[in-house]
Amino acid sequence: MGVDLDVSRRELRVHEMWCGSDDAGEPVWHVLATDKTSTLCGVDKKQEWPPGSEPTDRHCFPCMRAFQRTMQKTS
Repeated sequence: MGVDLDVSRRELRVHEMWCGSDDAGEPVWHVLATDKTSTLCGVDKKQEWPPGSEPTDRHCFPCMRAFQRTMQKTS
């Protein structure tokens, strides 16, 4: 009796994180929309933050607010 992860992912509409830049050009983690071409705050997904650059724990607050609203609608 295993869990069908493919079905679960479709049902939950899993969102992925993507490291891009903020308005000031600094690295920040965005939440990708389900189409995987843009973020929840409306930024078009482009190239990943350059490899070897300093890692960040900063998150895009507009993305996080939109993600929170999305999760509240589905619960």
